[in-house]
Parts: sequence; structure tokens; C-alpha cells
Amino acid sequence: MPKYNRKNIDRKTNKPNPDRTEGLGADPILNRAEQTRRDDDVIRSASRTIYDIDYAIKWYIENEIEPQITANKNLISVPTIFANGEKWDNVRRLGYIRDEKGMLQSPLLMLKRNSMSERDSRKGLDVNRKLTDNRLIYRSKYNSRNRYEDELFPIPTNPKQKSQKVFVVDVPKYVTIEYDLMLWCDFTTQMNELVDQLLPYGRFAWGNEQNRYETIIGNVSFETVNTVGEDRLVRATIPLTVHGTLLSEHETKISTLQKMYSVKKLVFQTVVDIDSNIFETTKIPIQLLNSSQTIVGGGTVIVNGAGGSRTTIDGNALTYLTTLTDKTATYVSATTVTVNAKPAINPTNLQFANVNEFDIYVNGQYIDSSGYTWTPNDDTIQTIVFDTNVLGYDIIDTDAIIINGRWQ
Repeated sequence: MPKYNRKNIDRKTNKPNPDRTEGLGADPILNRAEQTRRDDDVIRSASRTIYDIDYAIKWYIENEIEPQITANKNLISVPTIFANGEKWDNVRRLGYIRDEKGMLQSPLLMLKRNSMSERDSRKGLDVNRKLTDNRLIYRSKYNSRNRYEDELFPIPTNPKQKSQKVFVVDVPKYVTIEYDLMLWCDFTTQMNELVDQLLPYGRFAWGNEQNRYETIIGNVSFETVNTVGEDRLVRATIPLTVHGTLLSEHETKISTLQKMYSVKKLVFQTVVDIDSNIFETTKIPIQLLNSSQTIVGGGTVIVNGAGGSRTTIDGNALTYLTTLTDKTATYVSATTVTVNAKPAINPTNLQFANVNEFDIYVNGQYIDSSGYTWTPNDDTIQTIVFDTNVLGYDIIDTDAIIINGRWQ
């Protein structure tokens, strides 16, 4: 696989230089968009180290669990220490820890890190080379290329295309770290108190603020040391399994935090001019139907209608316009019929469809809106009253009355 060579690219033909090519595949092309200076921002490079995880576990024990025991009818806070080389050597040789004056340290909690391994279920996708999709993206609302403007007294300048400042962080490594939490007490009752205080926190997120990790408490092993001539000591060991994440500031000599700006794009808006209001008829302009692919693809179309109306048609509005269904009316009297349905809601103004968005047919003959009275509403039963003087006949129970329009 070729390495990242920044000097083996021909700017005119994009051909790799055979003298500097190291592999059979094509050399990567230099991306100038990723070459952005970092000396003009105050963003701290994200990092999470093994020390952060150690500190989080120790901090949680001291500040959240706050282990205590009862001694001489008084509550005593149990100190927590981390096992460095000297302290652990004393534990291996003697089985306990003494201070500088030889005093036995009890009660005491000691935290020791044993091993660390990458989680099998969260292994990274980067093999020998960083993948562009294996990153986390954070966008800044304000940047020097997209300044805020005064809305009350705007300065007449050419409008700038919006550009977002983007910070790209590599996906962290998911690891499992094994600890041993060792407990020392003078009496078994004190040890029981300590274990009872620790066990309820199994599978909690141990840590402080944003530095928290799922921690699993394993099986507790107890031991009592009662050597002749030595102090009696009760000891227990609790294994802790911590699911943590690691992210260094630099990997393979490259910063894990990159700054770049979003690409500006030019958007063409489709405008359709019609002679009427698009929501005052059941007919859909052919110009709008010709642009339906643009709307279905996630775009919008501006419709300029009569009277200076201007409507933005998106996918929901197009579905509303093109969904026409038939409802059969029920005979009530010589002038009145009812329909058991509700009109659809216009997504552009959140109003019910008006009467002009429905066509009424009596025995297959279209009836002009002057021949009936009806205001669509939210009632379950819609009542339509015909003007028999305009129709020239009465409605009878054998007439087939169909209302075609935008129903729910």
C-alpha cells in the first residue's frame, strides 16, 4: 500500500511520480481543504489517556461512594490509594502496607491496574490508513467567514454564502481495563460494611463530569491473615472491569483534531408561474408536475399565483395536491346530502381544504359550485345543500352523487 507522499503529485495530470511511488496502488491525492491553520483558534485538542481513566475510578470511589466503617462507635472514612511500584512491592512481600513509622495501614482501599485490551465488539475500521468516515464531526455556529449581521440597520453589502467551521475528531479506541480493588480492615464486620457499600454500584458509570465509564464489579474474594506475632488483618479483593475509551492528541505524528470549513454550494430554485391560486382548484399545473422529480428528490418549487401569492411546494404539499379521492354522498332530502368524511389539512397553512378543492358529480354530470352550498369543516358529517333552481331538478334517493377532492 502506498504511503502518504505530498511531493509526488503532478498538479496538471494528477499522475504519481514513478520515482517516488511506493506501492502498486495509486498515491493519495493531496486535499488542500484539510490543510487549515490551527494557530488562530482556541479549541483544545481532544484527548483521553489511561491516566484519565485511573483518575475517574479513584475519584468516584472517594467522592461518590465515600466508603466508611464504624470504629469505636465513630464513622471513619476509608482512604483510597493507587498502587505504585513501591507500595505494590510491600503488598507482595508482606501482604499489607505500613507507613513510614511502621504503623499498619488499616482500613485502606488500594486500586491496582492489571491489564488493558481492545474491545472485540468495538474494533476500529482503520487498517494501516485512516478512513475519512471513521471520524466525529462538530460544527461551530459562528466563525470569521460567516459573521452575524445587524438586522435593524444592515450594511448594504453583497451577501456571503454561509460557511460552517467544522472540527473533525478521530473515533476513540474502545478498551477494556481490568483493575483489582483491595480492601484491608481490622475486623470482619468492618469488611462486611465496606463490601455492602461497594456492591450496589456495579455497572454504574464511574467517573466525574464527562469522564465516566461503565464499571462492572466481579466476584469478591475474602482472606483473613492472623499470623503469630503480627497484627490480625482482614483482606478482600474485588476485580473491576472498566469499559473505557482512549484518544491521544497525535496518532502516527498527525493531530487527531482537524479544522476545516464546509463547502459553499450554489442552489438553483425552480419557480412556476400560474394564473390562479393553486389551492382553489383540483387541477394541478403541468409546470408543477414537470418539476415533481425535484420535489421528490428533497427539493422545493416556488409557485407564483394570481394576486401576488407565493407558495413553496415541498414533498408534503405535493402529496396533498395530488391525492384526490372519491366519496359517495348519502341522500337526506330533495336538496340535501351528507358525506361521512373529513377534508384534508393543507400542510402550507394548516387549514382544512376549501370547497373549491372538491368537484361534485350527480349521475356523472359535473355540478358548478354555484349550484350548492358547503363549507368543509372538522365535523365527521359534511352537509351539502343544493340549489334546485340552479340545478333544475330535485335530488332523489337513486341519484349517484360523487364528491372528488382532497379528503383525509
